[in-house]
Amino acid sequence: MVEDARHHGDASRPDEETISDTAESLLTFENAAIPLAVICPVGRIVMANRALRAVLGYEFEEIVGMSIFELVVLPVDDPHRAWQEWVSANDGVTPERRVRLVRKDRSHIAVRASSVVVADDQGAARYVVTRAALEIS
Repeated sequence: MVEDARHHGDASRPDEETISDTAESLLTFENAAIPLAVICPVGRIVMANRALRAVLGYEFEEIVGMSIFELVVLPVDDPHRAWQEWVSANDGVTPERRVRLVRKDRSHIAVRASSVVVADDQGAARYVVTRAALEIS
């Protein structure tokens, strides 16, 4: 019986490490000083850290599920198509670019943003991680 308990404990250790690593990663993301977002391939926010929520003036429950097209002023005629083409191309990290974000109060803020597409095992876009560095005027 002692042998069974030891064996079971060893078998569950990788799961405990995975949970611990995941929790640590989530805390690091949430508490990062730089605004960060995780966006699904169709352009909806899956996660937004505390820094991004503070910059934009949203609570967690308000921003999760929002479309990026409500939050980003894009200088293209068809932002939905441009987003889908970029995500589908899966070119990896975008060069830093200047964009304007729309705050909850509808004011705009200039940021320098870059993104990376994270692919699944088949190479399709799984999600996009974006960071936004505030521009100091």
